[in-house]
Amino acid sequence: MDKLIVLSGVNMVEGGILTVYRSMIDTFSKVHGVKLICLVHDIALFNDYVGLPNVEFREYKEIKTSWFKRIKFEYMTSYALSKELKPDAWISLHDMSARVAVPNQFVYCHNPSPFYQSSSVDLKYDRTFYLFTKFYKFLYGINIKANRYVIVQQQWIARYFQKTYGINNIMVARPVANIKKDDEHRRTTVEPDSLKRLLYPAFPRTFKNFSVLVEAMDLLKQRQCEVYNRIQIRLTFDKGMTKFGDYIIDECERRQLDNIRFIGLQSKQRLDEMYRNETDALIFPSKLETWGLPLSEAKAFNLPILCAELPYAHETLGDYGKVAFFPPDDVTHLAEKLTALCEGKNIFSTTSFVDDPAYLVSHSWDALVKNILDSLETK
Repeated sequence: MDKLIVLSGVNMVEGGILTVYRSMIDTFSKVHGVKLICLVHDIALFNDYVGLPNVEFREYKEIKTSWFKRIKFEYMTSYALSKELKPDAWISLHDMSARVAVPNQFVYCHNPSPFYQSSSVDLKYDRTFYLFTKFYKFLYGINIKANRYVIVQQQWIARYFQKTYGINNIMVARPVANIKKDDEHRRTTVEPDSLKRLLYPAFPRTFKNFSVLVEAMDLLKQRQCEVYNRIQIRLTFDKGMTKFGDYIIDECERRQLDNIRFIGLQSKQRLDEMYRNETDALIFPSKLETWGLPLSEAKAFNLPILCAELPYAHETLGDYGKVAFFPPDDVTHLAEKLTALCEGKNIFSTTSFVDDPAYLVSHSWDALVKNILDSLETK
């Protein structure tokens, strides 16, 4: 008999988490004997899957208008729906463990807010994120023990959940960079005296740590102008996107840091072209990621990577031979790395990561879906 599975993600409309939702639909829909009911904000976001014989969509456009409606949906509407639909499994894809009358429920936790030490900068420039860092730990905990499995993206997050909520039923599901094999690019050696083009594709949020780039480039301009003139850092945002982004742009203008370029949002196709032909290294100083997709993308394109020395980076990169780590708040250390890069020194080395056997780890969407379906057969 077919398995009926509900995928619930009524708050998911953009970015990496929407990619997660689409990937789950894509993978489950190809499994024989599975029928999906997808609870979504806007069916138009899933046009590629509308019309599939084993996929049904139900739209809830009003949920995103307030937190009260979201809470009501997760703990009241979802319960009524579960009684009506009687699915074999209910998978909440957006952090909150729904209240449902289902024998098997799962929650996919992706919001990294509880793992971040917020500051006055976050309060000033991103009040919503600041508040999330304070209450998301509580939100994650509501009803979390009702799940058959809690799904997270990395093992260091799994350890946090174990310690904080006293649970051991955790799956680790690693996102996969969607890079075609023929897109891989073998980099050639860059001459020491050439312009070094660094790319940081990131939305202008406070935890993305653009400030360390501004301070390091300012330090080089003041003390080693010849090095500064040989570095160009491209950031994928521009004016008007966020309050914090505007602050970073204003700081660069005030300090006359013309070699930090703001190029706006880029399409996936354009970004791949930049990775392939227009970038000498990825620079990734972010203080907080549940994955860090640009690290996977740069690795797929065989790019050198300058990266913040944090747990997420080691796990995302896995085994890779072109990485230079730096403490995320150490401006001088980063400036020294950039200087050595411009002087033609090999600042990159090999990093590696070994999976902890304590966790059930999925290295692909197919593996995650198989692990979920297998768990339904285990009493």
